[in-house]
Amino acid sequence: MRRSLALAAASALALVALPVAAQDASSDPSTQPSASAMVRVLHASPDAPAVDVHLDGMMVGAPLAGLEFGAISPYVEIPAGPHAVRVCATADASVCPIDVPELVLQPGMRYTVAATNVLASIEAQVIVDDAVADPARALVRFVHLSADAPAVDVLTQDGTVAVVSGLAYPDATAYLALDPGSYDLKVCATGDASVCPIDPPAVDLSAGQVLSVFAIGSLTGGTITAVIAADVEPTPAESPIPSPAM
Repeated sequence: MRRSLALAAASALALVALPVAAQDASSDPSTQPSASAMVRVLHASPDAPAVDVHLDGMMVGAPLAGLEFGAISPYVEIPAGPHAVRVCATADASVCPIDVPELVLQPGMRYTVAATNVLASIEAQVIVDDAVADPARALVRFVHLSADAPAVDVLTQDGTVAVVSGLAYPDATAYLALDPGSYDLKVCATGDASVCPIDPPAVDLSAGQVLSVFAIGSLTGGTITAVIAADVEPTPAESPIPSPAM
């Protein structure tokens, strides 16, 4: 395991993710490129209330409603193209701290829209989830979404191998290709392996998995934590959202 981590680090976060490939045009509808995109929402603002997502002036509803801090929704299908996105308080739809007038979604792509930073400085981070699963290895990406935390390293428990170095808010690494197995990692301040605010339990990785590990919350507020989510595998909760014009 340590050897595979060292190789991953030595490759300088080798990019193994590929954009969704354009499909060959055909009269068979099943081979046509998707006219939709997949979008999920991460509530990563530690002091913000529960929120709902509004698309083109309409509340989306479940599963993009009532999201509490630390929650990440499943992907939902949204027609490709430009959309106005607002994130509003569940208790008061007139309070919408995030208002993105135009978010252009490309067909066939997947996105994570994260609400980050404290409520007074809340902002939206739009991340493209552009990995293609590797049948032989697991793909893992790390995303720094804790606004008041310094740059971090992702280390093995003994601190001898840095899987990721100097990751700062609000950046994301490329997807790392790791051999299947158990990995026990910790997230520490860059250059100081004694300050490790995130130390999750060991995780078992399987071939074909594609995961993102999000560091969220506030370091000074004591809410910093990690959220792990699958980036490729569809879930039963995936459901289409009709175009507002329909």
